Amino acid sequence: MKEEDEIMRKCGNGNPFTVPEGYFDHFRDNVMERLPEKEAQTLRKPGRTMWSKVKPWFYMTAVFAGMLLGIHFMLNLTSSDQPGKAPVRAEKEMVTDQDVDVMMDRSMMDDYSLYECLTEAE
Repeated sequence: MKEEDEIMRKCGNGNPFTVPEGYFDHFRDNVMERLPEKEAQTLRKPGRTMWSKVKPWFYMTAVFAGMLLGIHFMLNLTSSDQPGKAPVRAEKEMVTDQDVDVMMDRSMMDDYSLYECLTEAE
């Protein structure tokens, strides 16, 4: 704290940087004089082409077609009337009573919770 007070006493609080009188009065004019002259270019607004009018509709159609195709492949929809292709059916897995007993023991559920789960499933 003593060092800071000593430094403040020697240097003071004043701003050491100054700007010449009237510097900012003609600043804009001085900068504009230094810039090179350029011809003014007029921007021509292009007319709307047919593609710019149809583009949003084309993209929207592509999105919906992609969604339908994706849903079709995700659900794996096949019909039995197609030659050479049989309908896809889920196969049931054979689970023995011994497997069920092991699953019940490892489920860490009491009898009441197990009964609730089994009655809700039916």
